[in-house]
Amino acid sequence: MTDLAVRTEGLQRAFGRHQVIRGLDLAVPRGSVYGFLGRNGAGKTTTLRMLMGILNPDAGTMTLGDRTVRRTTPKMREDVGYVSQQQHFYPWMKVKRLGSFVGAFYKRWDKARFLELCGRLAIDPAQRVGELSGGTRMKLAMALALAHRPPLMVLDEPTAGVDPVTRREILDLLRAMVDDEGVTVLFSTHQIGEVEAIGTHVGVLHDGRMFWQGPVGELGDRVRRVSQAPEGVTALHTDEQGTVVWGEPEVVATLPDAAPISLEEAFVAIARQDRRP
Repeated sequence: MTDLAVRTEGLQRAFGRHQVIRGLDLAVPRGSVYGFLGRNGAGKTTTLRMLMGILNPDAGTMTLGDRTVRRTTPKMREDVGYVSQQQHFYPWMKVKRLGSFVGAFYKRWDKARFLELCGRLAIDPAQRVGELSGGTRMKLAMALALAHRPPLMVLDEPTAGVDPVTRREILDLLRAMVDDEGVTVLFSTHQIGEVEAIGTHVGVLHDGRMFWQGPVGELGDRVRRVSQAPEGVTALHTDEQGTVVWGEPEVVATLPDAAPISLEEAFVAIARQDRRP
């Protein structure tokens, strides 16, 4: 058994002539909360859909758990709880009936756990799905994804468009699943604060490749804002406040007039750079 729950090597995907993923090497440690960052159109959703077998990669391999494949199989998906950006439920179904319907696709479906998760997330099992708010529908998707006790959760912007209370409920649930049950979480997001709040690891996708990935705290050790970029570091982005530079921690820490920056500032500098990594 490897210490990685998810790994991709040389993953590629194009849509027509547009190359979206250009050789992605993703490494998600077991038991981690991995925040997957990138601009709109960077390829985060495409990557997650390839991991789930919804899209086929043009090249490269994917490893989920202990199996390495070119395409994820239905059997492998039984060990993954997947939450997509948009939920497509039968609006006429009641929540409890929807749970029974979805549960038929999973050998390890736990009806009691599903109902417990509904109670925890303030979802009424007797309510019709079509009557639920957008935020409650996302919480329902979380309950459905967790009810079969998957060791891996893959979530595509799970808090997009929800109110702050719902966002906190979702993040708290994810953190609890990691702490209490050892679940691994891979989630894409535009909310940098979410990665800072619950993330243990972060990966920054830029120009179809992984610019950097590792523990959240180490990202800040590699970036600083300086008045002028000296030799030995890479200038990412320059504005009226100075230049954000990237380099090895032991080099960046010794730069004259260097100032630490936030995770959000670091991500913006990486995302706005013109050069390819």
